Amino acid sequence: MKLFKCHVVMPLGALERTHVVRTYVTNAHTWQEARSRVGAHEATAEFVTVPCEMPDVLMINVSSMSQRELADLRSACDWNEDRLADRSPSANVRKGGAAD
Repeated sequence: MKLFKCHVVMPLGALERTHVVRTYVTNAHTWQEARSRVGAHEATAEFVTVPCEMPDVLMINVSSMSQRELADLRSACDWNEDRLADRSPSANVRKGGAAD
């Protein structure tokens, strides 16, 4: 499977003068399959662009956060990583390679 990126143009709303454009990244065997998958997800789309293949990592968003938000995010990720590690077959090995 390959990674494809495309854009979906949504219909104009009642009082809108510009279209909302959504960017999607999906896995598919062909660009046609990628377009079909995105189109099925966005049934009311006015237009779906021809997907282009992404050969490597793709940045799709840039945002900013405060120091407090960063601390909260790190805490939540640590909690989630620990929770997921407890479910894995190698749950007896923790971060840093130390055994329980």
